[in-house]
Amino acid sequence: MIRISLDHLIVVYLAIVLGVLFCVWVAAELFQNRRERRRRRDFVICGICDHIFEDRSEKHLLNCPRCGALTERSKVREI
Repeated sequence: MIRISLDHLIVVYLAIVLGVLFCVWVAAELFQNRRERRRRRDFVICGICDHIFEDRSEKHLLNCPRCGALTERSKVREI
């Protein structure tokens, strides 16, 4: 049988719990970033009225729902 003191058992238990929590946190951050990138890919900003709208189609040229201007799809960058 393996002999282990109570101090070592507590340290091993805490290390395992903290390791699992760290892995769960990293996985949640990765999934959230991927979801945010997908969501941001569908946003379009009108060059005339600066209206931001969402369009899930693959068209390159879109009509703005507010002013009706023809808008070119481009990457939306965060400030």
